[in-house]
Amino acid sequence: MADLEAVLADVSYLMAMEKSKSTPAARASKKIILPEPSIRSVMQKYLEERDELTFDKIFNQKIGFLLFKDFCMNEIDEAVPQLKFYEEIKEYEKLDSEEERLTRSRQIYDVYIMKELLSCSHPFSKKAVDHVQTHLAKKQVPPNLFQPYIVEICDSLRGKIFQKFIESDKFTRFCQWKNVELNIHLTMNDFSVHRIIGRGGFGEVYGCRKADTGKMYAMKCLDKKRIKMKQGETLALNERIMLSLVSTGDCPFIVCMTYAFHTPDKLCFILDLMNGGDLHYHLSQHGVFSEKDMRFYAAEIILGLEHMHNRFVVYRDLKPANILLDEHGHVRISDLGLACDFSKKKPHASVGTHGYMAPEVLQKGTAYDSSADWFSLGCMLFKLLRGHSPFRQHKTKDKHEIDRMTLTMNVELPDSFSPELKSLLEGLLQRDVAKRLGCLGQGASEVKEHVFFKGIDWQQVYLQKYPPPLIPPRGEVNAADAFDIGSFDEEDTKGIKLLDSDQELYKNFPLVISERWQQEVAETVYDAVNSDTDKNEARKRAKNKQQGHEEDYALGKDCIMHGYMLKLGNPFLTQWQRRYFYLFPNRVEWRGEGESRQNLLTMEQIVTVEETQIKDKKCILLRIKGGKQFVLQCEVHSVTVSIFGSTLCPRSHHTWLRSPRLTFHPSSRHGPLLTLKTLGTEDQGGEEASSRRRRYTASSFSLHRPGRIPQTAGERDRERGAPQRARAQGGEDAQETQRQPGPELLTSRPNSTDTGSGDGASNGAAGERGTWPPHRIDREENVLPQKDNVTRPKKSKNRLKAYHSRGQPQDRDSEISSTTTGKRSEERRSKGATGS
Repeated sequence: MADLEAVLADVSYLMAMEKSKSTPAARASKKIILPEPSIRSVMQKYLEERDELTFDKIFNQKIGFLLFKDFCMNEIDEAVPQLKFYEEIKEYEKLDSEEERLTRSRQIYDVYIMKELLSCSHPFSKKAVDHVQTHLAKKQVPPNLFQPYIVEICDSLRGKIFQKFIESDKFTRFCQWKNVELNIHLTMNDFSVHRIIGRGGFGEVYGCRKADTGKMYAMKCLDKKRIKMKQGETLALNERIMLSLVSTGDCPFIVCMTYAFHTPDKLCFILDLMNGGDLHYHLSQHGVFSEKDMRFYAAEIILGLEHMHNRFVVYRDLKPANILLDEHGHVRISDLGLACDFSKKKPHASVGTHGYMAPEVLQKGTAYDSSADWFSLGCMLFKLLRGHSPFRQHKTKDKHEIDRMTLTMNVELPDSFSPELKSLLEGLLQRDVAKRLGCLGQGASEVKEHVFFKGIDWQQVYLQKYPPPLIPPRGEVNAADAFDIGSFDEEDTKGIKLLDSDQELYKNFPLVISERWQQEVAETVYDAVNSDTDKNEARKRAKNKQQGHEEDYALGKDCIMHGYMLKLGNPFLTQWQRRYFYLFPNRVEWRGEGESRQNLLTMEQIVTVEETQIKDKKCILLRIKGGKQFVLQCEVHSVTVSIFGSTLCPRSHHTWLRSPRLTFHPSSRHGPLLTLKTLGTEDQGGEEASSRRRRYTASSFSLHRPGRIPQTAGERDRERGAPQRARAQGGEDAQETQRQPGPELLTSRPNSTDTGSGDGASNGAAGERGTWPPHRIDREENVLPQKDNVTRPKKSKNRLKAYHSRGQPQDRDSEISSTTTGKRSEERRSKGATGS
């Protein structure tokens, strides 16, 4: 059974890799959603504060260059030939052989230089022309032949053209992408983890696929408890720092990091996936390598070490087990847990693997720098040729003996080695740092210029154009069986507890390498996300335009309120449909997006209106004649309003009601009556009835005038007072103003407090129009007409009796309200008697 599980794990892992190579975007199980274009203002200010809103900073980013190029190609005609010239030069710089560069350089010269010179339209300097002509006349075609033109092209683009780009929609899109990058917070849910492919001292390495791009990575997970048990916090944090240093810049010979994040019990590094095995594994399977094969691996490793040393990083753990092969057979240096930054202070710790450590590393207290890596390189090359370290003859495992031999023994090289190889190894294995190859002042250049590497074109090595001697078998995992790799025994860390102080160590651990993330997106889902975002934004613009027409439909009519709501639709009432609703005194109308025909539901068709709950969401259930049901749900929480005939009476623009209940009364003398009742309020303020304040919470609907919502108390008072002053003047213009309902939107509002009885402009408007008399929400929150024939007694119980005597159904809420109010009245009478 275990064998079957191992096979299934391998098959799943290999299938994921194959599909990720061909169509990574199709493998994405999540989608990258760009924020709204309004994020532009925030991001522009953010970039300006960090001095990143410059041509060089944006043009040298992958996504920035793509958007700037798209802008120029579609908007700026004068920049098109310059950008094409720029891209041709970049393609020329990637060419392998001198013959190819000579042919391509002449083509570029004829098309972009000579043609413009003949037409007297060449916009570049004579110095740049002379530079190219001189080299071409001598048939000298270095990769940087057109570098003067690169400089002048960038100078011409960074002026007015770049300023126009900043003002364009393409810069808005750049801000959207940049906002996504800055808000990446990774968890385990962002990756699909496959089989284990390796194990180290603190954790395991898994093959994984990133959910939103479909790209395959290696996930190195370190156990925080095991780190604490072995006191390896410094090593774990140091590896993250070293990976961040070497992962910038384009180096194809180091296993670089793209992301770092942590969970409550794991530290996770997301690294380049190398599925070709390591040199130690292939050495055991393939046997020792020839000098020619070893030269190939040595050349690529030297470039990897040079990349680290240029960033003042010494590796300190160079050995075959840390050299990984990709699927094509090219190698990369991995596992930077022991690497160290020597830019400010040289290290002096004795760390590494016995048999590969330099003498100065073994001598405690002796400071060293990159010299240690060149000695380790000599030891590793010797093992690739002979199968063992030069200081581990007879396969001894005694660490002290190995260290003693490293410090004292002169390495004897076999006669089968060529003189050039002997010279290389003797130079690298010098115990005296001052005489060691690579430590004489020129660094990696000394090793690259050694006679052993004569005939090597290092530009072709960098471009990985030399054929690898060993290509890993395709369709194989090239790693030990998952069960052979095994897992850690959890009993070892059973007594270890992670404290808050332990977690505090890793608060700055998360990291995203911007350059590598943008490259990943550009290679996978960049075009698809841009296309989807363009469609969504176009749809929103069309919807906003349509919404304007929908609001126009309500103008000039007796529409009480209108806005988007969710309606339970389809034949089985299982799917929520977004519809635009209009509430009129005697009917409800609605239509779907893009529909011109209005749907209609009259008040006579409605039997009851109830409040219900569907999947923890409050809904309104309308029972219709014929046994049908009509279920509505608000898109957002907002302020509750009371509906009485054609009059809409919110408790003001910033009042909140609690526990709303919608009731339908078809037998009202004024026609159908809709009321929304609440189960209680909280009184605030003093004893004066005229200035009593009430705070309301939770909600269903809201209504506000279009335009800016008043922010201060003074603004709110002025806004409420304006209609009343207009009515006091008695002008026709004031009445006409009150008759226009305006586009009323269903929106969410923050909790707030209000002063006064809550009668808004809607009451006055209705009273003047004469359609319905004004009404108010009383202490029990029942909606009552003020000009009907019902007697309004002072006592709450009598008022409820009078209200229900009209044939209204008395519900449980009314009983609760009546009982509570009655008790309050008795308490007031008793207090009054006591006081007198």
